[in-house]
Amino acid sequence: MDSNNKTITPEMSEIAGIFAADGSMQKEHICLWGNIHADRGLYDNVLKTLFLKEFDIEVRPHEKRSNSVYGFYVCNKMVIEKFRNLGFPIGKKTYSVKVPEIIYNSKNKEVMGAFIRGFFAGDGCLNFDKKRGKAQKILKIIHTYPRLQIKCVSRTLVEQLKNMLIKIGLTSFIGEKKSKKENECTSYMLEIDGAERLDRWVKEIGFSNPNHSTRYEIFKRWAFVPSNTTYAQRLSILKGELDPWSFYPKWVRGLVWIRRQRNGNSIDSLEPSKL
Repeated sequence: MDSNNKTITPEMSEIAGIFAADGSMQKEHICLWGNIHADRGLYDNVLKTLFLKEFDIEVRPHEKRSNSVYGFYVCNKMVIEKFRNLGFPIGKKTYSVKVPEIIYNSKNKEVMGAFIRGFFAGDGCLNFDKKRGKAQKILKIIHTYPRLQIKCVSRTLVEQLKNMLIKIGLTSFIGEKKSKKENECTSYMLEIDGAERLDRWVKEIGFSNPNHSTRYEIFKRWAFVPSNTTYAQRLSILKGELDPWSFYPKWVRGLVWIRRQRNGNSIDSLEPSKL
């Protein structure tokens, strides 16, 4: 990003997205903290590289076990000034956070996509559901239907993300969840459903957090992703050390075999396009 803040790089836009989700700023430092287990790959492999390229600063992510988080501090006036120029406030931003104007008004899809990718890395999730209704029995048991979700208490930011996705060519919808607790406010869920939209997301935006990309890689290889798996378990699945079918009763695999025989599909793998 140049000194007069009229242009912004995709790298800075992605950093801004992650910061909008997981960061905070004080007068003398900024900090970013993610999950102590699931987000290590994001911090060690992605954020370190982004900060080195954008700021020529080598950050050193570390654990903060008292809060079960993993991340780092940066005490650098130049970095703090750049975040302030983007419109991020000193102190709490949970309810007021929004996409920086230079990114939201950008005509560069790469810049917009980088911010969305960064924010999703911190506050997004990729889940796979069972199908319902008139779907075949096997599809009501294994988890084959993808949902990309972003949950946030800032309605402004969620609506901005939806508008940016439209510019990129992705449709989404926003749901509202009112809290039943007096001390909690309403939250908003932006959601993108279906395998075709997931593939378009990967093509246009992608994943920077291995916690999400491992789910996608399993889906592309096996056409389903067992629910409630840990990041470590998914790595074991991708390495061939853990069978994804082991998360289901043994008789389920028999249904898959029968379905393949009826449809004439390959016995070696399920086909995502057929699900």
